[in-house]
Amino acid sequence: MRFSNFLTMTIRSIALALFVASASAFLPQSKQPSISILAATGLEEVGGEVWDPMGLGELGTGEAFDTFPTMFPHKQYLQEAEIKHGRLSMLGWTGIWATHKV
Repeated sequence: MRFSNFLTMTIRSIALALFVASASAFLPQSKQPSISILAATGLEEVGGEVWDPMGLGELGTGEAFDTFPTMFPHKQYLQEAEIKHGRLSMLGWTGIWATHKV
């Protein structure tokens, strides 16, 4: 009888601990985000500047753009094309990987 009471109390204390631990998941979180996350731009590793040695990020602006308006594509077009080509290359690699025989 004594072991039964001990076992019952142990199970009850474990259940209570689990209940308290699971209830803490529903407590309100602090609304202050980390300052270091807000200050991160993704360019810290390269000195805070975009690496663009050929100046391709400036296409579509300046005197050359005024003289030859159809010579350089817009920046948004270049960004969308880069995303599209990246996705197609990932899809192509997935196809090669999936059909490769070991």
